[in-house]
Amino acid sequence: MYADRTSIAFIYTQIVHLICYRPYIEQQTSLMKNSLRIGALAVCLFSFLLSRSQDRSTWYAFNQYGEKQKITELQKVILYEEVKEEESPYPARIDTVHIEKRLNDSIYVIRKQNRSDEFALMVNTEIVAGAIKAVGIYYPSESVQAVATSFNQKGLPTWKELTTRWVFSEEKTQSIEQSPGYDQVTREAMLEALTMREALSPLLKSYLKANPDTKPFRLYRFVEVQAQHKFISLGYNPLKQVPYNFEKQFEGDEEVIKLLTTPVSYD
Repeated sequence: MYADRTSIAFIYTQIVHLICYRPYIEQQTSLMKNSLRIGALAVCLFSFLLSRSQDRSTWYAFNQYGEKQKITELQKVILYEEVKEEESPYPARIDTVHIEKRLNDSIYVIRKQNRSDEFALMVNTEIVAGAIKAVGIYYPSESVQAVATSFNQKGLPTWKELTTRWVFSEEKTQSIEQSPGYDQVTREAMLEALTMREALSPLLKSYLKANPDTKPFRLYRFVEVQAQHKFISLGYNPLKQVPYNFEKQFEGDEEVIKLLTTPVSYD
């Protein structure tokens, strides 16, 4: 038989248990809180010592939905931290890339977190001094030596610009966030942005020659990202989440519409 939880005897028994064990519960709760405080202090102290003992640079990047990521480069690791614009009960996600070997100030052999056999070459190229740099990943291999050998023998791929990701200083990030989106692009800016299509064609052909099984969507994504880079250079925020339709915005403008609708050649 189960006890009747509404009976006076049952309630009395629960009260007695609560009174008897309350000091123990409070003691354990206090110990737990102290442990959490000590843990938090330890993390803060570790972060402080890490930042003081190593060279440090901080950059920001955006994904295709305009969500921001903080990138902190230390001597031995690069931390990729999700930036939450609103309060959330969940901690920000942090991914770690290990710098296994620095070939020079801007080229490293890296390894993914918890992966003992996934190495690659990371190349940092300054686009605008102190404000924008391009980051490219090449030559995925199973060892540091294999990556370094590929780079020493082949140099960088001719199509290297296609796969770069732009990252920004904090000041430039704030400037981009305040810039107009695609819905406010002027005719002059659109025409200038579309001039990059011709330069992309040989890069796409070169990439396809080296990677013949590439899916069309990946090529489309390359073109899309390069266009975003161009619009950022022109003072726009192509990642701002706003409704837009270029064909409607430039309806009746034959020159713009022709450039917009003619496919980029990579045959």
